Amino acid sequence: MVLIPYALYLQSVSRNLSEENDLTIASNSVQKIGQISDWVYSQGQPAKTTILIEIPRNVEEISFNGKMMTWKIRTSSGLSDIYYISVANLTGSLPKTPGYYNVLIQAIENGVNISVSSS
Repeated sequence: MVLIPYALYLQSVSRNLSEENDLTIASNSVQKIGQISDWVYSQGQPAKTTILIEIPRNVEEISFNGKMMTWKIRTSSGLSDIYYISVANLTGSLPKTPGYYNVLIQAIENGVNISVSSS
């Protein structure tokens, strides 16, 4: 009986660390995609590059809206938004499924397209 509070405390700490890790992974991936998108856009068409990113657990949505890329991450306290505002108009799509992905970032007319690389 004495160990139950400690077990519950350790479970809570473990969950919080896991959520913080997911948010850090998402933030790093968003920043990487955003900075490379800005760089590719500055080069103009037909510039493109492929980068490796990680999509963490609990991603609810990844959206591109004008110059803003937003990732919504589910945590125990609700949804957290992680975003990047680019110099370019961003289009494309990324999966919500956790894992590592090769992402193609390609300059297009009036912006940058972001998608999972097929190669």
